[in-house]
Order: sequence, then structure tokens, then C-alpha cells
Amino acid sequence: MNGHWKKQFNYDYLGSYSLDGKREKVVTITKLDTDKVTGQQGRKEDCFVVYFKEFEKPMILNRTNAKAIEKVANSGLIQDWVGNEVTLYIENGVKAFGEIVDALRIRDKKPSKQVMSEEILNQMIFAIDSGKGIQVENAMSKYVITKKDHKSLAEAILKQKKK
Repeated sequence: MNGHWKKQFNYDYLGSYSLDGKREKVVTITKLDTDKVTGQQGRKEDCFVVYFKEFEKPMILNRTNAKAIEKVANSGLIQDWVGNEVTLYIENGVKAFGEIVDALRIRDKKPSKQVMSEEILNQMIFAIDSGKGIQVENAMSKYVITKKDHKSLAEAILKQKKK
């Protein structure tokens, strides 16, 4: 069994535990909606939620994170947000519900991508062969990758998973 202990419970929404100890993750917005959310006192309320291609569960969108998406998308119109890439990260020491917690946040700037060099590609393939396929999968979103290189990495990851 691996990952954050909170992942062992059936939470309906993403939280800081969803990054599994990673500092940040670039994700793509696929949909925004409202959900009836049951709060800590059992009270139900409609909450704004955002869905990402990389996760099955949505994230409850508070004002701080909505403002960050607005800045990244350069628009306050929700329909302009779909398709944008944003960076999720964990902010430590946030006061919420009378406790100090780690909060899942969205950076207020566009994720930057580095062009993948042959050296980086070779390092990634070596990392995959060393059993670090998951780390490479997570890192791939930070690079501009050709279709050929993407295929090579995907095949190496698949080969490693079969071992």
C-alpha cells in the first residue's frame, strides 16, 4: 500500500493529499460545474467545482483558486477556462475550519514548459528502466515533447509496468 493515508478513505473531492507528496502537478481543466457538498456540520450547500483531465474526482473551487484560474485564462468567463492548463500545488499552514491544514491551491500563472532535449529524453528513459515510471509520467507535463519522443516514453513506461 502506497500514497497518502487520506487516499485510503473515499473522499469525493481532491485535496492536498491528492498530489501524493509531489510539490506540484500541471493539469488541464475539462469542465466546471456545481455540486451539492455536505460540510463538516452535515449541512449541504452548492459548491463550484472544477474537473481535470488527470483526475477522476473534481476539486472544490474556492475564491482564491477561482481568481488564480481567471488570471491564467486571462478571462473571468467560465467558458474560457476549459482547456487551460494550470498548476496544482500544496500550500502549508492554511487556517481553515479552526485548524491549520495543508490546502490544495492553483498557481496564478501559466505553467511554463521546457523543450525536451535528447539528454533529458535519455535521462527519462533511464529513470523508467530504474523503476521510476510514475515520476517520469508526472514530469512529462513540464516539457514540450515531440510525438515520436512521447511514443518512446509511453512504450518504455508500458514495458516497465509489465515487469
